[in-house]
Amino acid sequence: MEGEAVFIRRADHGARILVVDDDALARRSLRAMLERSYYVVEAVETGQEALSILSTYQPDLVLLDIQMPGMDGLEVCRRIRVLPDGDLLPIIFLTGDERLELHAEALRAKGDDFLRKPIRSAELIIRVRSLMRLKRLQAEVQAERDNLLDLQKQREQLFEFIVHDLKNPLSAIQMGLDLLDGTQGAASQNQVHRLRDTARYMGRMIQNILDIGRAEQVGLELRKTRFGLAGWLAGLQQEVESQAQSRQHRLSWECPEELEVEADAEVLQRLLLNLIDNALKYSPNGSQTRIVARSDGNSVRLEVRDQGDGIPEAMREQIFGKFVRLDERSTDLRSGSGLGLAFCRMAAEAHEGRIWVEDNDPKGSVFALEIPRTRRAGLPESSGGNSEGA
Repeated sequence: MEGEAVFIRRADHGARILVVDDDALARRSLRAMLERSYYVVEAVETGQEALSILSTYQPDLVLLDIQMPGMDGLEVCRRIRVLPDGDLLPIIFLTGDERLELHAEALRAKGDDFLRKPIRSAELIIRVRSLMRLKRLQAEVQAERDNLLDLQKQREQLFEFIVHDLKNPLSAIQMGLDLLDGTQGAASQNQVHRLRDTARYMGRMIQNILDIGRAEQVGLELRKTRFGLAGWLAGLQQEVESQAQSRQHRLSWECPEELEVEADAEVLQRLLLNLIDNALKYSPNGSQTRIVARSDGNSVRLEVRDQGDGIPEAMREQIFGKFVRLDERSTDLRSGSGLGLAFCRMAAEAHEGRIWVEDNDPKGSVFALEIPRTRRAGLPESSGGNSEGA
């Protein structure tokens, strides 16, 4: 009705407050002030009593006298802070002591606020309401954070399921193309080879996505063995030979015959194939890409040298980020589905190595990978010898 007062229930109405003070008169006074503002109050005389009822009473805020016999308020505060969720419980210290060093000690004990005795009702309620509002905001932020993390986890799991399920139809496509190989005329055979290269490229993309997602959660698992790089590079070239030929692109590799490395051969192969894919994609038809492997002290250095437009120095760090790649029509970075170089960095770091970009003289880029190796006894630090393929 008109003229009637409207009672608006506050958000902290009925909040539980624990008062800890060895002075009985102070406890009664604080209880009266707080209950007039619709708080639920429990009052105890000692710090030990306060600690014993925390788990059952579960206060929303604590008013804590500093100077008490036995366990003082500073020690009570320290013990509360190490309890589960104790760091989130608002604590207001109460004292009549004016010493600055005591105030500093209260802050070090991680109290949230400070009231000097005698306590004035208006000041008490304002401080309590402010801390209760801050606690609600912290709880809301924490709940929102937990919700976002849960949604992110669900999204990542769904994404991984979808990507994983793509592998089955892609495997069927690859098997069908393998069956068609050699059964068609020259024109059709070229098309089969091109489709097969595309399917392999898609397979690497899918595996990159899966590996990056898993690595961000638990790290990239490696199965290291020791193997010779010369024969390994020869097999690698066969993997991309038809793809290079379709672009009239010349591939060559150079490696000492005796050079060995201890690494995950499959992960290292995918790393190099990603770099070769980039070289073929961003280099003009008819150009050459060279793969160079050599010993570099206690490390092995692998290089993929292309003859593309090169990468500006300011962009050489950014291109290893997720979902970032160069525009095919320029040297500008843009967002996209580029995950190949992100996987390359992840794989290099998993091998305790590093990957970076340099200029290729006179034109193009050098993607350099350096990883530790296990050198066989008696081998020289460097040696010659090379093998090439068109």
